Amino acid sequence: MKKPGRFLAPIVIAGITVGFLASAYKFVFSKSESSKQTTSQPQDSSNTSSSSKNSN
Repeated sequence: MKKPGRFLAPIVIAGITVGFLASAYKFVFSKSESSKQTTSQPQDSSNTSSSSKNSN
């Protein structure tokens, strides 16, 4: 009797690895885009608060 998975196991492992790397890539770049937005938002809010103080 043949051992099952002799040919299938490396393909499954490679597929899982590629899927993990793709999701990690998306996670890293989505985090970097959101961090750019969050760094620009406090600057905008500080400008808004300083302009509202000047108007008072």
